[in-house]
Amino acid sequence: MIISLLIYLIISTMNLMEYILMGYIILGWFVFFGAVKDRDGVFFRIYVFLMSKIEPILVYIRQYLPTVAGLDFSPLVVFVALHFAKVLLWRLQFVL
Repeated sequence: MIISLLIYLIISTMNLMEYILMGYIILGWFVFFGAVKDRDGVFFRIYVFLMSKIEPILVYIRQYLPTVAGLDFSPLVVFVALHFAKVLLWRLQFVL
């Protein structure tokens, strides 16, 4: 019972990290393409907040995965790793 609750909390945290990562990517596109020009605006503040939460993970991945043709695949690697970890935890919950 306690283990399944702990696994549920971990999976919920991973879901939150996926949402933070998606928001970071989408707002990053807006900032990169110039749709968000006001550096003191709400969208830029949200982007900086999301960046402060997800960038430490991405920096670690970027050490081992270089950019290819100017594209950064580290968010994709983190997203896929989170998904596989959630699937493993979900299956582990039913085994225990």
